[in-house]
Amino acid sequence: MAEAVAPQVFTRRASGLVRVMSPYSAFIYNILTMGVIFPWTYIWAPTAFQGSNLTLGILFAFLFELPIALAYAWLATALPRSGGDYVFQSRVFGGGFGFTVVFAFFVVWILQWVALSGWLLAVLGIAPTFIGLGVTTGVDALTRFGSWAASSTGIIVISILNAALSLLLLVSGFRNYVRVQYVMWYGILAAFAVMLFLFFTTDPVAAHARLDSFAAAVDGVRNFFATAKAAAADAGVDFNPPFWLFGTLMVAPIAWTSLQWCTYSVEQGGEIKNAHVFRNQVFILAGSLVLTALLLVLLALGMQKGIGNDGILVASSGYWYGVPEATIGGTFLMPNLIAIALTSSPLLIAIIGFGYILNSFQIVCNCYIGCTRIMVAQALDGLLPEWFSRIHPRWKTPVNAHVAYFLASIPVIVGYNTVPSWVRWTLGVTFANGVVFVFSALAAALMPFRAPKVYEASPGARYRIGNVPLVTVVGAIGTVTGAFMVGSFLFVKNLGLAYSLDALPYGIVVGTVVLGLVVYLIMRWIRSQQGIKVEYAFAEIPPE
Repeated sequence: MAEAVAPQVFTRRASGLVRVMSPYSAFIYNILTMGVIFPWTYIWAPTAFQGSNLTLGILFAFLFELPIALAYAWLATALPRSGGDYVFQSRVFGGGFGFTVVFAFFVVWILQWVALSGWLLAVLGIAPTFIGLGVTTGVDALTRFGSWAASSTGIIVISILNAALSLLLLVSGFRNYVRVQYVMWYGILAAFAVMLFLFFTTDPVAAHARLDSFAAAVDGVRNFFATAKAAAADAGVDFNPPFWLFGTLMVAPIAWTSLQWCTYSVEQGGEIKNAHVFRNQVFILAGSLVLTALLLVLLALGMQKGIGNDGILVASSGYWYGVPEATIGGTFLMPNLIAIALTSSPLLIAIIGFGYILNSFQIVCNCYIGCTRIMVAQALDGLLPEWFSRIHPRWKTPVNAHVAYFLASIPVIVGYNTVPSWVRWTLGVTFANGVVFVFSALAAALMPFRAPKVYEASPGARYRIGNVPLVTVVGAIGTVTGAFMVGSFLFVKNLGLAYSLDALPYGIVVGTVVLGLVVYLIMRWIRSQQGIKVEYAFAEIPPE
């Protein structure tokens, strides 16, 4: 009789995915996904919000993200399944809402991050590494290769190869990725440690002189730093701005573009061992946030010590104001390039460069891992064709979803690097991704009331403040702080969508929502023609 009332709509009770990632591996995964050595904070905020304090801004971002991370701990233990945000929102708000939001703002928009990861690899990983090695070894071929890597052709070739290598690794078995991730983790930690050492053991006067020598060797320019500083001043940089509290608050949304990803491991919740244990999820989600925020603060303090406020503003002017005199070898003065310029040791340069290359590769991996698991969960609910949910019987990976997402990423990679208006069209990426986190925080707050059976069966149900579930308090706070971040991208000039002078980027964001809703309605109609009501799926916990 129960079968007649609520017919089985899943393609199978077991998804086919296996739990091969330990809590520690998931903790590492979130830190690498946050891109601890890639945050834009250092080259975006100083000139976009002159007078802001980087360290305080990062701390604000940490405090705003913490309740969101904690709210996710309740969600992840109550619903420890792959598909994360989609599963949470579809079980609390309903499938139409959950599918539309997560498909539009993650599955579609994260294709932009696939393209960006290739750009990071080419421009911020390979280019400065080979340029630095060419300068220190005197081998011009290395310098020329580094310059080619930063060219449009070089970026496209490297980006596609980067994505293809990720595809091969990930479809071969998630266990293989977990093994490689340890190599990436320790390589990135070594690179970060070397950068901190170089920044904390130098001073601005010596650093500016070393930048002069490095730029002379790469570009043949003289008095690089003085020339770049003068050009930055002409572009509108104030090198002695008063402290600006609002500007410091606006550093937080920029830092949040990194810190918000501390929850991304929930997308492969069905592949994490003991994902149902509350303390494990607190460690994975909140723990990774704490460590990453600490590392970002250390890097901000190190840069302040090593290159000074003038050095930070010059580096930022090359990115934000597009001051060509403030770039070396055609690349922005990101922390790694500055650190490379501070040393004459090929070994230290190789360690820094290797770390950045590894983190670039991990970013494309996490794009594929998260979105393919979301697609599997949506297909298991009948909202995408069953083909996407198929798991390879030997490799235990969603090969079809991986191949589809790889093919979808290629035109985005090409467009990102060849269409002049592409960046302006896609200014909504930070807003769109942030919306998913805000709605999941809200889902956590409402879970005891909208999905009481799921909540009451979870280990986090025992935590209360009086008669109020603690998850409701934490989720409500996270919804407010996340909405502040997302709202900043909408309305504050120099952030996200508000930077654009026309409505097209807003229209593109709305268009992705419409696309998600249309896909949902079409799939619901198709399933109804097959005699299946997809609504039944949202009252059930997804397959293991």
